Amino acid sequence: MALTAGLSLLTLLALQAAAQEPLYVEIGKNLNLDPKSSETITAITWKHKGNIAAEYIKDNVPLEYLGDLKGRLKLDVTTGILTISNITKSDDGQFTVEVNNRVLPVKFNVVGVKKLVTVEVILRPLTCESETHNCTLSCGEDFKDAEPVQYFWKTGETEEWKEGEKTIRIFSEEEKKLGLRTFTCKAKNKFSEKQSGPLVNPFKNKESSGLSGGAVAGIVIIIILLIVAGGFIYWKFIYVKKNEGFASPRQGDGVKANGDESRALNMPEPGKDANSEL
Repeated sequence: MALTAGLSLLTLLALQAAAQEPLYVEIGKNLNLDPKSSETITAITWKHKGNIAAEYIKDNVPLEYLGDLKGRLKLDVTTGILTISNITKSDDGQFTVEVNNRVLPVKFNVVGVKKLVTVEVILRPLTCESETHNCTLSCGEDFKDAEPVQYFWKTGETEEWKEGEKTIRIFSEEEKKLGLRTFTCKAKNKFSEKQSGPLVNPFKNKESSGLSGGAVAGIVIIIILLIVAGGFIYWKFIYVKKNEGFASPRQGDGVKANGDESRALNMPEPGKDANSEL
């Protein structure tokens, strides 16, 4: 008898311990809550957050569903199993059950969890570069309704994943010594796992890809030379030829005038026949 009492106590303690653990369920899925009752059920009441959700009393109260969950509940009055379809985040909370007018020690602390969709490494500040002392890298934005989430980081392509915080801090001097490498993160919850693409070391990347002062000065000089050369070409081949085109008609006019003058000298005087001189 003492052994039986001891086993019953252990069972009770185990049920109480289990009642403290969250029961995670994927949002949109169905959930079965099993009271594991060993006795014949003549009356059963399920409550959600202290409010009656389903109730049945044999030969007295027909099966009835109440509250916000009405329309998504199904109770098996033989086994006592309560099925909740299409779980939503609003279904979070504790479910308790009473069988044959006795409250069972089992409790279900339901937590709805969304699957992760996309994950990317977010750099802050956006102006993070080689002159910046330190910057932060975050693994994704706020994963609303997807918690709890675990985060893992990997540097480079061959390094192993290491569990860490959602946000890590990197320092300019340290990263410059380590050289060009990438940062990749991975987020994982109870029902999904997503990995980001690699983010190139912002300190090294900015330093190697930026233009130095000498390079900028060289580009400016080249632009100035191109402008000067363009001006010379315009003057040589367009402006000068245009002026030569204006001068040519004046020379033609001079020839025409000389021709008229010659004809005037050869014209006979009035009243004289040109053949009279012969």
